[in-house]
Amino acid sequence: MRHAASRSRHRSARRSAAVSGPFRELHFLGPLPYTSMTFLWRATRQSPALNRHWQQTRHIADLRPFRIGDHVILRPKNDRTTSPVLSRSLKPGRRIDTHKGVIPHEDIIGKRVRDVIRTPTTKAGKQGIEYRLHEVKLEEYVRLTKRLVTPLYPQDAQLIVGLLDLHPNPPAWGQSHKGPKLEILEAGTGHGALTLFLSRAIHAANPPFPAQDPDLEDDEEHTASQNWKATRRALIHTIEISPKYSAHAEKVVKGFRHGIYHHNVDFHVGNVSDWADSALADRGGEPFLSHAFLDLPGAETHISTVASALRTDGTLIVFNPSITQIMAALEKVKEDRLPLELERVIELGVNGGSGGREWDVRAVKPRASQKASTTPLMEPAEGDSASVEDSGAELGRDQELEAALRKTEAEEKDKWKMVCRPKVGDAIVGGGFLGVFRKLKDMRETAGS
Repeated sequence: MRHAASRSRHRSARRSAAVSGPFRELHFLGPLPYTSMTFLWRATRQSPALNRHWQQTRHIADLRPFRIGDHVILRPKNDRTTSPVLSRSLKPGRRIDTHKGVIPHEDIIGKRVRDVIRTPTTKAGKQGIEYRLHEVKLEEYVRLTKRLVTPLYPQDAQLIVGLLDLHPNPPAWGQSHKGPKLEILEAGTGHGALTLFLSRAIHAANPPFPAQDPDLEDDEEHTASQNWKATRRALIHTIEISPKYSAHAEKVVKGFRHGIYHHNVDFHVGNVSDWADSALADRGGEPFLSHAFLDLPGAETHISTVASALRTDGTLIVFNPSITQIMAALEKVKEDRLPLELERVIELGVNGGSGGREWDVRAVKPRASQKASTTPLMEPAEGDSASVEDSGAELGRDQELEAALRKTEAEEKDKWKMVCRPKVGDAIVGGGFLGVFRKLKDMRETAGS
């Protein structure tokens, strides 16, 4: 019996060893029948869409040496105060020009992280400077790449991604995804910094992108790429009015770690309202955006169109350099009675810091003018002072404001007035502002259905 059990274990081991490629990751699902594994393996080998090299690159810093196409960070070995140097993509024949000398790319290719290289000895016989090699982190990459416009600081980009509260689920093996996709709109691509952070956040939701096969023709390669895009479960729509900036941003996104996050993004050039109208028409008027981010001049003029494409409870974040522009966006929401609630206004820090305070920005009306309109057009906003009472010191300040507003009621009876003041007790820092809106249920649509 012991010998029979031993032979059975050996057969199981040989069968497991025969499974390679993407099926190595199936062990967490538990043992599968050998016939099922064989069928899956043959189906993969015979499928023209899947019979390609899988990208199994593990981005672990010390796993492999630097190769052609990588970017490298160089830091002086004995001087931590000097700014790091970001290389271009490694290629034989190129070189890095530092203020301490020239480093050929050939000296880096084949080295590993934390290896040390030295610039050539000077003509005067002085020894070169030693640099230590490091893998490029995303926040370093977006700060140090060549820019045509000022990028969002990495700390701010991470804050924005955190506000969206993204939790993408990886695709289940063998299960086709037929439900709605996670679609995020970024209006104002700029440098592509936020695009990269957003794409990284949703990356786990999509199946692996197959590597290029040198045996395929360009048309076949394009068809395979389009077939893969049809399987995406999450994607970023990023729109830029300038073709020049859009092309540069796509180059930046594609240049990070061999384009690992590039395929999650669709780049568009044009007006965001025109794009949203067209995309809505293609979907029969059905809202499709899970979240949206507006970083462009006159953002308030696009809020109505973008809000119509936003799904219920979706987040719309407006970035502006001035608090008055956030106020203009809120005024647009109130005047047009858009189904949006302003949840928060956050002041970003200067010089890349995000230690800003939260602001209290609301739209209020004197109580007398509230009685003129009693028909609910949308789900009540939780923070709207027209429906929620404050307490303590907040109530006293609001009563003072209401008394002042009554004086001008005869002249501007139905105008919204802005409450704009910093939250007490937080540190004061300068910078831009984020207006975080949430999509409400539009009662007008519910009534019409």
